[in-house]
Amino acid sequence: MELSVLAMIMLVIQPVFVYLYIKSVVRPSIFIAATVAMSVFYTNDFMHALLVFGGINLVGVLFVKLAERKGYTKFSPSYFFSGVICWFIIFGIISFISSLISLPSLDNVSESFDAFLSLPEPVAWPIITFFSASLVVLFVNATILLSLKNTSIAFKVLVVYAVISPLLPLFSNYFWLSQIVTFLAVINVLGTCEKYFFRTKIENDQAIALAYAGSLLLSCVIYLISAFFNLY
Repeated sequence: MELSVLAMIMLVIQPVFVYLYIKSVVRPSIFIAATVAMSVFYTNDFMHALLVFGGINLVGVLFVKLAERKGYTKFSPSYFFSGVICWFIIFGIISFISSLISLPSLDNVSESFDAFLSLPEPVAWPIITFFSASLVVLFVNATILLSLKNTSIAFKVLVVYAVISPLLPLFSNYFWLSQIVTFLAVINVLGTCEKYFFRTKIENDQAIALAYAGSLLLSCVIYLISAFFNLY
């Protein structure tokens, strides 16, 4: 990471380090001393990095001194400088180990990131089927309950809807995201039916929840087994 970028990041999060210092109960937070030690990662321009990060660290110390004058905390120079030494040792070890490891080039990292962002196109028919089923359930429940007053048929329709809904994401390219959207939609459909059509609490609603949970579990098992065989 470029020196200027990391310097801006550390400058922005200095108030966080000051807050941690003030809120520390047992002893002051050691993070207030971490910034200046980051200069060890820039061995080719160490003195410049030391001056930049040292200045940023001084900003954090000045904030702590200001908080000390307001009575919020007490600054300990000995603890601060011992923290600086500890961070120099820690970051020095990390820098030494990373120099021994062959890290991937920026081009490889960029290609991997582009491959990660190249998401597959969504399959349309499971989405259309699910939302169509949701509308059908609302229409059927409205018709049955408001005209025929037959709660048993409406209840069975909801059970079938709860069983089918978690299975449709198996046919999409976004299984987990589809399951989340499906869950939220099912909750809203059931809530709408209960509030506007049943107008009372749905009797034996545990059966609907059990049907949905069982179907969801089966869907997840099938998906994981399929992913396992595709992996190997």
